[in-house]
Amino acid sequence: MKAIPNPLRTPRFYLALAAATLAAWVLQFRFGLAAPPELLFAWLGHLLGVPWIFNLVHALPWGLDAYAKYVLLATSYLIVAGFGALFARWAAARPWPVRLTAALALALAGTGGVLLPLAGAGFFGLAPDNYAYPPGPALLVSLGLAAFFALLLGGTPRREATADAGRRKSLKSLALFAAVAAAPLRLARAAEDLWQRIRGLSPEITPTKDHYQVSKNVVNPKLRADRWRFEIEGLVQTPLTLTLEDLKALPAVERPSTLICISNPVGGKLVGNSVWTGVRLRDLLELAGVRPEATELVLRAADNYSDSFPLDAALYEETILAYLQNGEPLTSDHGYPARLLVPGIYGMKNVKWLTRIELVDQDYQGYWQKRGWSDRAVVRTMSRIDTGVATPTGDGRVVIGGIAFAGKRGIRAVEVSFDDGQSWRAAELKPSSSRITWTLWRYAWKAEPGRYTVTVRAIDGEGRTQDPTPRPPLPDGATGYHRRKVRVV
Repeated sequence: MKAIPNPLRTPRFYLALAAATLAAWVLQFRFGLAAPPELLFAWLGHLLGVPWIFNLVHALPWGLDAYAKYVLLATSYLIVAGFGALFARWAAARPWPVRLTAALALALAGTGGVLLPLAGAGFFGLAPDNYAYPPGPALLVSLGLAAFFALLLGGTPRREATADAGRRKSLKSLALFAAVAAAPLRLARAAEDLWQRIRGLSPEITPTKDHYQVSKNVVNPKLRADRWRFEIEGLVQTPLTLTLEDLKALPAVERPSTLICISNPVGGKLVGNSVWTGVRLRDLLELAGVRPEATELVLRAADNYSDSFPLDAALYEETILAYLQNGEPLTSDHGYPARLLVPGIYGMKNVKWLTRIELVDQDYQGYWQKRGWSDRAVVRTMSRIDTGVATPTGDGRVVIGGIAFAGKRGIRAVEVSFDDGQSWRAAELKPSSSRITWTLWRYAWKAEPGRYTVTVRAIDGEGRTQDPTPRPPLPDGATGYHRRKVRVV
């Protein structure tokens, strides 16, 4: 029997440690997905709390007090590396099948069963309000940690006469490990495919032809790009006049954003989600130089429509003057050649066919405000059931789904009820591309064939539950829970 080498004295351990650290950085900085040390760091920061962090900052020597956060992160990496070292010492004397099984079990249990729940993402990222660590990537992180543990493994104790047999067993074990490791990935792909199979569920991005459009006009304006001009005037230091080519020459940004009409009823279809490309409005206002007394923007369009909103909303990072929708020039119905996108307020203030913005120092009542609609027009939290017929999942259950939206507040959770609101069950959320887009939700359960009355409600990102009181859209937007008959066949 050969002597068992100490894995901590072999290059394998340190190469594996370096590879795992590099992989963690790639996950964090390239894909925005936290690796196990970052998950541990998030939990330690929450556990220690502000007083401990404050004391740590002032206790660190050699000028490190300014880098306390990074010291804590480095500590998290060392803790994970320490567990890896302990595992390598333990595994060195075990046969390959035991090592590989232990590596997979430790990674899945450690990441999916311990670190993700501690970070508030739930088991394997399945918490309803989890956005940062979706289930599929969470499994990938777990399997990556398993690969790290597997790389730490040293030589296998064996007799010289059975070296070839040992190698064959190792290859078989590796094949078994690969098959076991692939199973969670197949499950993750199946979970992703289920979103695509839910009958009637809205797509994440609404095709332009299907995106709702509402205007005061019988026939919408059809403007020519070569004649269109956009002006910023009023309480500014330097009035601006821009052509479409001038606008396109400025630095562009791309924003997924949901629009909803203030006249949308509970369960209505006057809501859509697109990817918009344009120029930040605050960049244009900086070029014009806003005077200190300005408090509001008045927007005027080519169809003699006008509206207004506060200057604060104009300075949001997400507020843009858009000229592309889903990668294509705006259609006439959607405001060609340019329209405004302002997160958190209803569509009537996201003015189409925009030609002029005027900075003023008083409140302005626009077209719809003079007709009794809200002046502030802040989007109310809404949710909708999209599916009238439940979709079989293939495991004896059926699934329904829909959307939820709360403007700039985002969606924290969605719940469904089968007894008219007497009890509620948490639905699963699909991570959204932005807090200003709608969130897709689904709920799966075992059900006998028949008809079920389902009610849905949403909780926004600030923890406030959707208003249950039934109200019509006029004047501030509809409220109330959406109820729908769902058929199970």
